[in-house]
Amino acid sequence: MSNKPHIKLKDISKTTIAKVRRGPSSPLQSDHSHIYYEIFYVIGGQCRFLLKDMVYHLKKGDFVYIIPGELHHAIFDEGECDLLTCYFKESYIDHQLFERWLPMKLPQNFTSFMGSIPSLYQEDFYSLTNQMIAEFSGIDRFSDTFLACHLQEMVLFMTRHSVLSHEAPSMINASDADILAATKYIYQNFRLPLSLDEVAAIASLSPTYFSKKFKQVTGMGFKEYLNYVRLKHAQTALLTTSNTITDIALEYGFNDSNYFKDLFKKVYGKSPREYRKNPL
Repeated sequence: MSNKPHIKLKDISKTTIAKVRRGPSSPLQSDHSHIYYEIFYVIGGQCRFLLKDMVYHLKKGDFVYIIPGELHHAIFDEGECDLLTCYFKESYIDHQLFERWLPMKLPQNFTSFMGSIPSLYQEDFYSLTNQMIAEFSGIDRFSDTFLACHLQEMVLFMTRHSVLSHEAPSMINASDADILAATKYIYQNFRLPLSLDEVAAIASLSPTYFSKKFKQVTGMGFKEYLNYVRLKHAQTALLTTSNTITDIALEYGFNDSNYFKDLFKKVYGKSPREYRKNPL
């Protein structure tokens, strides 16, 4: 399976939820984002998770709330890991319901965040997700409505039992702090002409060892990660500005607009011009 980063542009027509098991023998997951929200919950086991410029170690009860367009992927190299994934659109959340009854205002535009369901409440949360999975399978003509209601309950449950400002699960381990420093540096300086030697120096590693370890920890090569971060910002600029494609390429770190166009089409399946006209 190719490890090149990609964007999942497929759409969903209702809340989608499933349990899956992943492990060291599972296909390597590419870095990606999509056009809907995702809740990634660890039922059992552990894994590593890359979200933007941060790499985390997740264990039972931990979850990631991922907004549309956010770069992420999971790495399963620490034994079997049981997961729950839930996908939904912003429009599936009834904010008026929450605003009417909640004692505080529920944020309408979350950034992506990490959280954790306390062990005392994990069984209840697991039971709720089982109900959602049953309704998703289509019990009867009421299933879609029940599924929509359960999604409100899931978000409310997470708001009650896991503080949204909860300190994120710890970084994978202290020995990978050098790679975390490198990914943060890339994310903050992607517009600059970064070189492998420069970023390896930030991590205080030799270029050869840095290249090997970066791929091992993040699941992506240095150049792949740098290009994808640049493409991610360029993709947003195509949809939100009227800047020329050449100007966007130069602004986001590509000093060759033809290379940018070729790489964009390889990753997104469309030229920048085609994508601007029809992103779906």
